[in-house]
Amino acid sequence: MHNTVKKVLLVITMVTLLGGLFTGILTYSNIGLSDTFVHQWAWSFVQAVCVLFPLGVGVMWVMNKLVAAFFTGFSTLNKNLIFGLGMAIIMEAIMALSTTYSNIGIGDMQRFGNAFLASYLMVLPVALVLSPLMTLLVKPKLDAFLAS
Repeated sequence: MHNTVKKVLLVITMVTLLGGLFTGILTYSNIGLSDTFVHQWAWSFVQAVCVLFPLGVGVMWVMNKLVAAFFTGFSTLNKNLIFGLGMAIIMEAIMALSTTYSNIGIGDMQRFGNAFLASYLMVLPVALVLSPLMTLLVKPKLDAFLAS
């Protein structure tokens, strides 16, 4: 299999696994395990991928610039951890907004706000645990593979 195809498939797999996990948690927080859970989760996942993947590239670029500018004296490991934690906080907020909008809508802003906050607070600990693991274990191998 061509190396470029392998790289694209790896990125798609990572986006699918992480996006699926996070939107699943967010959807569960919004609507619980109802009869419509699978449908709502799938729709939330599609919306999140369409919104978050392009937006995530921009957020990553900005976050890299900010970490490089403000943490010049820090080691590469510390910069990577700060980057990962910042990305988790920002991307989960965006994903929680997208998923809550998909599941709840904005007709009742108080309900939307409560659902957003509840889902964000439910998914954030998962993201904050996965972020350092991804930064320390997966990202170096992924970077090396994508650079090859």
